[in-house]
Amino acid sequence: MSIERKKITNNIVWLMFDQVFILFLQFIVGIKIANYYGAEIYGKYSYALSLVAFSGIFFEILNGRIIKKYYTDENFVKIVYNITFFRNTIAIILFFIPFILKLTIGIENTLFWLLIFICLDNILTTTTFGIENFFEYKLESKRIVISNNIVKVVSYSLQYICMLLNMGIVVIPVIRCVGSLIRVCILKLQYKKYYSINKNLEKRIDFKFLLKLIDEGKFLWITFISFLVYTQIDKIMIERYLGEKEVGIYTIAMQLTTILAILIGPIQNSIYPKMIELYKKDYKKYYKFFLFSNTIITQLYLVLTILSIIVVKYLFKYVYSKEYFSAIGVYTILAFSIFIKANGSLQTSHMTIKNITQKSFYKTLISLFINIFLNIILIKKYGVNGAAIATLITQFIALFVVDFFIKEYREQAFVQLKSLNTFYFFKSLIIEFKGIKENKNV
Repeated sequence: MSIERKKITNNIVWLMFDQVFILFLQFIVGIKIANYYGAEIYGKYSYALSLVAFSGIFFEILNGRIIKKYYTDENFVKIVYNITFFRNTIAIILFFIPFILKLTIGIENTLFWLLIFICLDNILTTTTFGIENFFEYKLESKRIVISNNIVKVVSYSLQYICMLLNMGIVVIPVIRCVGSLIRVCILKLQYKKYYSINKNLEKRIDFKFLLKLIDEGKFLWITFISFLVYTQIDKIMIERYLGEKEVGIYTIAMQLTTILAILIGPIQNSIYPKMIELYKKDYKKYYKFFLFSNTIITQLYLVLTILSIIVVKYLFKYVYSKEYFSAIGVYTILAFSIFIKANGSLQTSHMTIKNITQKSFYKTLISLFINIFLNIILIKKYGVNGAAIATLITQFIALFVVDFFIKEYREQAFVQLKSLNTFYFFKSLIIEFKGIKENKNV
């Protein structure tokens, strides 16, 4: 195995370990919390999280993939400082929105305090955005994973203790803030320990560079807005039409899909630097790597999706209380949306590298309107299952169908189509293994 391939594999393994460990803690403690507070109270907390999730609209003005294109050994300090400054400033400004809402429309007290502490957690998490982005670029996710795991152990332990002490739901985001503060300290210490920092450079804000990043990523930003809205609007509309209890049920199904989607993020982050490298050197090798990687992800998730539905169907009743049982049907539908997401998991990276993000706005905007329309119709008719169906249809349109009608995106559309071919998958594996064996013999 080459050094580069080994580094990518190690990075994926560390990111997977992070996801598995966190999901293990969530399984041990998070499920108990959901069962303890009940669908209605837990639904209120989930609703608050969905509202604050819209802050991503402002954070993603600077796209993480665009940023990684500009790192060099000479300028990384400046980039890390500037992008952190930008996101952290946005988070501080957004922190005051719950106060404005309280004064203007008079939101309920529990929801108000949930929003306050979740927004405070945003400030803390954005404090290390630049460091995390740089570590991902360097394929050193191990450093992020170590901090995440330490924090999650502390956080979930405190949550469990507070639950035993019969404390209210507001204590959960408070503990998240405590954990995020610890995480900030750990990541900053690692950054200063392993990379020499010029203190003068750290304090220089380069507005021209920030504007350049914003300009280059503007279409990805607009695309992200549409994507965020149609992935979060379902909970908002469920709360409006069905109530907070159903939000809690839908959230449980969504949390189960995060287990299924556990591999997607690590693979994306680890493969992206290699895609950039190959694109600059040889497009044929780049395309081959793109197709091979996308095929592996797709075929893997074809199997995982089917297996996960079977497992959830038979084990759910042993884990969650009866009031959450309707989440099984919701998960069955959403699982296929994760499969579609896996099939299109590398398309944003491909568009960013080729600088063809302009028209991504149109396809996600179309999908946004379709999703809102479907939610209005299907939630009223099928309840929480309707929201899941709306998500599935929207994902299929946004990540697959529309690309065939956009000239610049047909290449990635056909890559995703070819990735569905199981025979091609096995053929590619055989060729890859033969190549590895020949290299060893040489």
